[in-house]
Amino acid sequence: MAPEALTADRLHREIKTLIMRGRFAPGMPVALQAMADAFGTSISPVRDALNRLVGERMIETQVGGGFVMPAITYRRAYYLYALHADQVRMVIKAVEEPANIGLPPASLLDNSPDPHSIVAATAELFSSLASCSPNPEHLDAIVGTGERLAVLRLHEGEVTRQGEELVALWNVTNSGNKNATRTAMGQYHRRRLLRADKISAAAARWMPDNEMPEGL
Repeated sequence: MAPEALTADRLHREIKTLIMRGRFAPGMPVALQAMADAFGTSISPVRDALNRLVGERMIETQVGGGFVMPAITYRRAYYLYALHADQVRMVIKAVEEPANIGLPPASLLDNSPDPHSIVAATAELFSSLASCSPNPEHLDAIVGTGERLAVLRLHEGEVTRQGEELVALWNVTNSGNKNATRTAMGQYHRRRLLRADKISAAAARWMPDNEMPEGL
């Protein structure tokens, strides 16, 4: 792989991580030159990385050119949660053997796990479940939707006890009872669909801190 392609691949991973950690304000324009300066590289690999993120729907293009962070709205949040619910139902239906997704992360056993630990644990839960499906497309779909939900998941703590909830989901999934798992997952998504307005409002008004490369 050419050096520039390697740089674009690295930038793609690093910028996606920053997005998922909520380091960019919703609706914020993404300046190519500022991004290149911050990462100490040229514009070309930055543009390549951002175009990949556009394909993954993590970033949007502007009508007049350039890139912008997606706005966070109630409708966007609601339909993303609804999509994830549909995907999880498909996975549970497809799983033929009792799902064994291992133990929940130790971070969930803390009295008050931090939001980033919650986001990571949530992604692990659903990707582990999707890995039990014989259809490999399920894992790709669950991971992709989960990445787009990451910023919203940072703010779910305002409306639900995420740590306790995730541990309960882990246990019921490992029980091998598909009906109980389907019911528990349905309740998980229903809580978020009913509170999508509050979650999206919290995410939309949140301003990022300074844990970004200098210049961004």
